[in-house]
Amino acid sequence: MQNVNGTFSGLEENPVRLTDYLRILRRGKWIIILSFVAVVGSTAYFSFTTTPTYEAQCMVIVDSQSRVERTLFDVGPFSQQVTMINNQVQILKSRLLAEKVISSLLESGLQDSLSLFRVENPEDLHVGYRRYFVRHLQEALSIEPVRDTDVIKIKVKAPSPQEAAFLANKVAEVYQNLDREFSRGEISQVVTFLRDQLQKKEESLRAAEEALRKFQQDEGIVALSQETQEMVKQLVEFESLYQEAVTDRKTYEKRLEYLKSQLGELRRTLETDLADISHPLILELRQKIAESEAKLVNFKAQGIPESYPDFKKENERLASLKRTLTEETKKVLLARYPVHDPLKPYQEILEKIITAETEVEALQAKEDALKKIVDQHLLKLDTLPEKSLKLARLERAKKLNENLYMMMKEKYEESRITRAGQIGKIRIVDPAVPPEFPISPKKKLNLILATLVGLGLGIGVVFFLEYLDNSVRTVEDVERLQLPLLGSIPDIEPEKQNGLWRALPKKKGSEDEVGRLATRLVTHLKPKSPYSEAYRSLRTQIQYARSEKPVQTILVSSPGPGEGKSTSVTNLAITMAQMGSKTILVDSDLRRPVLHSLFDLKRDVGLSNYLVGRAEIEEVIRPTSVDNLYLISCGILPPNPSELLGSKRMQELIQQLKNEYDYVLFDSPPLIAVTDAVVMAPWVDGVVLVLRSGKTDRDAAVRAFELLRNVKANVLGTLLNDVLPSYMYGSYYYYYYYYYYSSEDGKTKKRKKKHHHHTQLYTS
Repeated sequence: MQNVNGTFSGLEENPVRLTDYLRILRRGKWIIILSFVAVVGSTAYFSFTTTPTYEAQCMVIVDSQSRVERTLFDVGPFSQQVTMINNQVQILKSRLLAEKVISSLLESGLQDSLSLFRVENPEDLHVGYRRYFVRHLQEALSIEPVRDTDVIKIKVKAPSPQEAAFLANKVAEVYQNLDREFSRGEISQVVTFLRDQLQKKEESLRAAEEALRKFQQDEGIVALSQETQEMVKQLVEFESLYQEAVTDRKTYEKRLEYLKSQLGELRRTLETDLADISHPLILELRQKIAESEAKLVNFKAQGIPESYPDFKKENERLASLKRTLTEETKKVLLARYPVHDPLKPYQEILEKIITAETEVEALQAKEDALKKIVDQHLLKLDTLPEKSLKLARLERAKKLNENLYMMMKEKYEESRITRAGQIGKIRIVDPAVPPEFPISPKKKLNLILATLVGLGLGIGVVFFLEYLDNSVRTVEDVERLQLPLLGSIPDIEPEKQNGLWRALPKKKGSEDEVGRLATRLVTHLKPKSPYSEAYRSLRTQIQYARSEKPVQTILVSSPGPGEGKSTSVTNLAITMAQMGSKTILVDSDLRRPVLHSLFDLKRDVGLSNYLVGRAEIEEVIRPTSVDNLYLISCGILPPNPSELLGSKRMQELIQQLKNEYDYVLFDSPPLIAVTDAVVMAPWVDGVVLVLRSGKTDRDAAVRAFELLRNVKANVLGTLLNDVLPSYMYGSYYYYYYYYYYSSEDGKTKKRKKKHHHHTQLYTS
């Protein structure tokens, strides 16, 4: 298309329609089919040959309230529930648990029945037999907490459903036993300590009773005065409280000893860290706890009952101070060991340690306060007469040992009950059962995805290749380039020769090209075919081309070689001769001539001979086998084709032929490759530019058109050659077409090519 200045304006952006996409898909159908078959085939092979993997699931619940707590030690609350569940998840993933599971399996003698213990590659055992199995179990194990619940899913993958269920249940069982062992081990240290102390107190009580009895017999003193008995009673009461505080402190220390041992090598410095915390707020809280404990002890020393408001208020204040100290100590300590620290799986232990440390601090303050009161009472006792003092001391020792023995026995029994109640916080709520179906490979899903991926990949490749393809393919492509279109020629497949077709000669030199072109001369050999009809349509377009004068001399060229200009010009010449017009075909391609071979003529005397003055016009014109069609071959190949074609003698030849023939057609070399056609273009009545579908580059087509415009040539339009039928008509409608060809016996046979649901007959 020309703008106001008469120059070519280039590409026109037209909207892409659905039919354009369908045509692209139809053209790349084999790529899509190949992609589909490759992806689906490989996926099917993988899905049906891969060893299936089964996954069994066992569900456990972490019930932190199931244990007997606060009975003996008044233990504070654990961490928030989310943190506690995360801790349990980390324990389930730990190497310690995996090693215990492997040990349990090895002890059961299940090495040969589980695939977990099968070693396909002995080189993998370089890490050690047990470590190899531990690693495989950890790879097969997955832990998944259920959101907003205390439930944890234990999943195990295995080659068989029975093995997957067995391993999932075994992991849950070992996990439950490990938790129970830890829970009981925590209190077992205290039980052992109390049992030893109880035996000692029992012996001390016996000794005290025997000493009192012997003194009473020897001295004859049976009882103390009322005042002395009251003094001894108070002393024993506070001394019992003092010994109880000492015992409680020691039991907590035993508990701390066990808890710290559970941390192992992770935090050897933890005990030092706990002891060295010197945060001002923590030091202040410790001081206040000590003062509160001393105040409560003084209340007791003054005989104030625990139901007294001030006593109750101070008790509440002491409990609040302990909670605050626990929280502040936790904040300071956890700041040193962040949540991503390896200590995370033992965070619950750490919190219990902090709670126990707080109790130790409070009990130490209580112990110190009671010690002062006991010392004061001992000073009062020392003021008694010698015999009364000795009897008072023996009475004190007996009553104290009685109280301590009863206290020890009570705590011992409580600890035993507590230990028996330590069933752990882990309960198996849903044991694993063998799954019915494997989790991989999922054959149906894989095949569905493979189908989608295969088709998607094929379609993607087709559209990518289409994006990279810059060639002219359809009539719409020509229209988008704003090039005038005279017509389109469908793709002509080389036909098998039959009785109607004469044997076409094959010449040496360009045998392949000559044979290909010869079989494409359908206008002469198959005049009733739709291909011949396409050339007749082209002839009509040229006859009625808008021009100031009738078009007689026509130059046919193309942007590049191999685009079908020789085929097109020959068939166009034949159609013009068939309508009775005297037509001459001039082979002006003085570089790669082929027209003489198509008509089984020699080229020794032709156009080049005439242009150099070595032959007359009558000598170079030869008739062909087609009525009314004559040919001027190229002649001897000259060294300077452009100069000869641009000579004055060539102009005279064009004018002379125009006077003697109705139509003169020139086959010229490609426009972009050489200048031969550009030189001749202004001297003819019109130029036809041949474009080959799927080969001619769009930029080359535009460039060739501009070259002709630059020399003021009359471009009649373009001819799109070798177009697939779907490219010709697919953008407008799909069609049926029938054509006839003659058989050896002269009968007419009918051939059908289908392109749509509607039928249209082409007959002659």
